[in-house]
Amino acid sequence: MKNKKLTLNLLSAFLLLSCAPKQIMPVELYPEDECSACRMSVSNAQFASEIINKDGSAVKFDDLQCFENYRKTHSVDEFAAIFVKNYDTKEWIPFGTSIIVQTGIETPMGSGQIAVADQQRAKELHEQFPPNLAEMNGAACCATDKK
Repeated sequence: MKNKKLTLNLLSAFLLLSCAPKQIMPVELYPEDECSACRMSVSNAQFASEIINKDGSAVKFDDLQCFENYRKTHSVDEFAAIFVKNYDTKEWIPFGTSIIVQTGIETPMGSGQIAVADQQRAKELHEQFPPNLAEMNGAACCATDKK
């Protein structure tokens, strides 16, 4: 009787765990990856970002401005998760926990936007690499026309 109860408990635990939602993970970057907005190569991981759609497909970007323009023209209902690369570590971090900071750092499309994991680091980078407002006003990345 004890063995039946133990077996039943283990089976129940297994069923509950198998029904739990799977954690969505970022997709790695490959040399052949292109930005989904501007079609340039996603060659510098420090500035990359990606959207994982609910169907499991990944939409990758080479600059945070391309990512923002894409988000403006697509429904968030399509998205399962969003990740950005931490400027310092080049590790994926969830967009919702990242801090996007405007800097004078040269990014692939010239936006100067980078992602970091904490507010203190964002402040340091903003002070170390202050944004050039004249360049920011003229910076254009990726078409923003709605598809």
